[in-house]
Amino acid sequence: MVKGRTILDFEIIWKKINHKLTEEEELLLSQWLNESPSHQRYFDKACEYFDEDSNFSGHKTDTEKAWKTLKNKTLKKHSTKSLWIQILSVAAAIFVIVLFLFSTHKSENSPLAISSPPIIKPGTSKAVLILNDGSVHDLTTSKHLLFTESGADIKIEGNKLLYTEAELVSKSIKYNTLIIPRGGEFFLQLSDGTKVWLNSETTLRYPVQFMGEERKVELTGEAFFEVARNEKVPFLVESGDQTVKVLGTEFNISSYKENPLISTTLVKGSIQVFIKNKPDKNQALVPNEQMTISKIDGQISKQKVNPYQYIAWKEGRFVFDDQNLCEIMKTLSKWYNVDVVFAREELKNLHFTGNLQRYSDFGEVLKKIQKTNEVKFIIENKQITIR
Repeated sequence: MVKGRTILDFEIIWKKINHKLTEEEELLLSQWLNESPSHQRYFDKACEYFDEDSNFSGHKTDTEKAWKTLKNKTLKKHSTKSLWIQILSVAAAIFVIVLFLFSTHKSENSPLAISSPPIIKPGTSKAVLILNDGSVHDLTTSKHLLFTESGADIKIEGNKLLYTEAELVSKSIKYNTLIIPRGGEFFLQLSDGTKVWLNSETTLRYPVQFMGEERKVELTGEAFFEVARNEKVPFLVESGDQTVKVLGTEFNISSYKENPLISTTLVKGSIQVFIKNKPDKNQALVPNEQMTISKIDGQISKQKVNPYQYIAWKEGRFVFDDQNLCEIMKTLSKWYNVDVVFAREELKNLHFTGNLQRYSDFGEVLKKIQKTNEVKFIIENKQITIR
């Protein structure tokens, strides 16, 4: 403290922007913001800067060195500097970290190699609904639609598909299937009030109305679930050999066919994860835990994670934390509906860290990565070659 003021390391602001603050750091930031309107304005400017997607780095070790430099330049406890010098010091620290993360050894504005300059737009809300009778509805063109099936009212409102439980008239469960194509996303509210955000190349099969002693859906792809609580009727998500059982909670499942792993990340509440034909490997998850299952050998691992990295797509962001370029490009190619070719196999193992806008033009996204001078992208129509 200096003259009754809180000294704040800029790293706390960075961690706030990237959703990584501890409870103690949240309290410290709150105290600092409440001390002066200038603190709030400074914080807003920092958020605005990083919201423009300038933060992308190629080496985790470089980032750690940058933080070390940053900490050496930020103010320490019991400092006697004036508030004006404090602000200048923090501003200088920001300049150091910005230069370190965003400058290049050659030319910062080296252009993408593009034979013809296409604009590759991000994905949009699009989906195909298949009813129990086999009829198909393209929800991309049907922006407003209302009908009833098996006792449930089904309403399409723009990019939302909403089921409302009505009078029960069916004696058997009727299923609908929602298919999200490559380059698409959609929102679904089930008849019990459960909310589901579906990512690109995802299929969800679910009852029009839930009946019996369980609420069960089947998932291929990726979805974030916000399950309506019902302690008497558990909610089950089947995905390959994995079944997730909850009463009411929030979690993300990624289970694409081509991916050898099924990943389940818990945000709130608790869940039980069951493995088909392997009752001894059942696991319980608490918030900020992730469980992965290998489709190849059935191996299971559980780890602590920052869940925001895995649910950021739902919030309109791409967050990569020391992730290899192969996995990054798989994620981006699904959303931008492009094909990716690596000129050399070893390029797939380059690691990057970044926080990008999901709705940016693809060329702008690639420029952020290319600024690291690790790779160059060549765009021809909708094929991206990485050199």
